[in-house]
Amino acid sequence: MLETVFTLLAICFLARMSPGPDMMLLIHHAGTVSQGTGRGFFRGAPAAYGCVLGVCLGLTVHVSLSVLGLAILLKSHSLIYNGLRYAGSFYLLYIGYRCFTDTGVVDFAEEGGDLTGVSFAQGLKDGLFCNLLNPKVTLFILSVFMQLVGPDAGFGEKVVYGSVIIFEALFGWGLFVFFLNTSIVQSVYGKHVGTINRITGLILFLLGGLIFFTG
Repeated sequence: MLETVFTLLAICFLARMSPGPDMMLLIHHAGTVSQGTGRGFFRGAPAAYGCVLGVCLGLTVHVSLSVLGLAILLKSHSLIYNGLRYAGSFYLLYIGYRCFTDTGVVDFAEEGGDLTGVSFAQGLKDGLFCNLLNPKVTLFILSVFMQLVGPDAGFGEKVVYGSVIIFEALFGWGLFVFFLNTSIVQSVYGKHVGTINRITGLILFLLGGLIFFTG
């Protein structure tokens, strides 16, 4: 069992570090001025950490589908799969548009000097729908379960492996955002926020189009 856990961690790490919608969205939110300056670990990036939580909530749904065996239903019914795929594609195009129109301008509140901008709730919503509306995540987790866990594994064992996937994402994406929120990275981001937003928007547009046309 321990060997399977380490294998799961390695596979999920490699999959998470491959550029995709979740990563692009986190990069965008990590460079967006958020409501309030935050404190400590959360300084300056509540929206980005909200996005991490949203991504992991969406991942929890995908993992639950695999644990309960419902992912096979999604795989075998093209109508359901394509419905989710098209919805996810349009949502990525929408977020890409928002990246293009985001000027990166910093506004100060009239009292207290706090920065205003994208909220934790908005980041959570973006992360949730971006991950939840991507049926490929369900199929990826299903394939991992079929290869590593096997059909004879008990429900409790599947829950343990599913929890490993979720907490690995929560910890890994949290560290990723923390790195993006360091003073060095933020100083570079502040100088090129417009260009970075446009590049991020373009990548999200391409990913959305790829999902729409190729599945």
